[in-house]
Amino acid sequence: MGPTATTLALMAEAPAGEVVIRVRGEFEREVPAERGTANLLVLAQGAEPGPVRARVEADAAAALADVRGRHDPEAGPVRRYVVGQVRTSVQQPSHKGRPRPAVYHASVSISVEFDDVARLGDWLSSLGAIEGVTVQGIGWDLATEHRRELERAVRQEALRQARERAQDYADALDLGPVRPRLVADVGLLGTHPGPSARAVGLSFAAAPESSGDGLGELLRPDDVTVQATVEAEFTV
Repeated sequence: MGPTATTLALMAEAPAGEVVIRVRGEFEREVPAERGTANLLVLAQGAEPGPVRARVEADAAAALADVRGRHDPEAGPVRRYVVGQVRTSVQQPSHKGRPRPAVYHASVSISVEFDDVARLGDWLSSLGAIEGVTVQGIGWDLATEHRRELERAVRQEALRQARERAQDYADALDLGPVRPRLVADVGLLGTHPGPSARAVGLSFAAAPESSGDGLGELLRPDDVTVQATVEAEFTV
């Protein structure tokens, strides 16, 4: 992906003989996901609360059997996993105004982060043998160091785009080379006047999940978009 729209303003408060050009630079890059976090829900229901809770706990333990053995925050492939508290509830159905036997429900949420997309797929496929497990979604991400490198590169490119556009405007007016005056997060330009500098606004997210159904569709990794936006002033 490349640069997007840039805006221009000629500022009246500039010193005599000096023009201030205000621009916004944006840049984004899409890269294949490297990590995936699966969010699961383990459910059970029945006529007795004890057996229902026990079944949920057993299904959760079965789902996590391989995860615990592969968990290593540094080396992977399982970087992190979180198991929620078992939640229970009871439903009292009725038919034509007459009460029916109570139905007890139990559930527990599980989140597991893999740093290997293929191994994540293998693990999720193995969960098909556990009746009470549902895959609610998968969040895609990048390795931490790679993400930081991309953020830095995209941030710098956004600023280069801003400077290039400012120079384009200056050239159109025959004003000569521009000089940087202020760099700011989006929306902050003008609230802190003077030649100070602030970090560039940056967003980082996976593309929306596909609307298709089935585990195979969920296991198609989304590209991850790293985007930076900067507002800047240049003088000439």
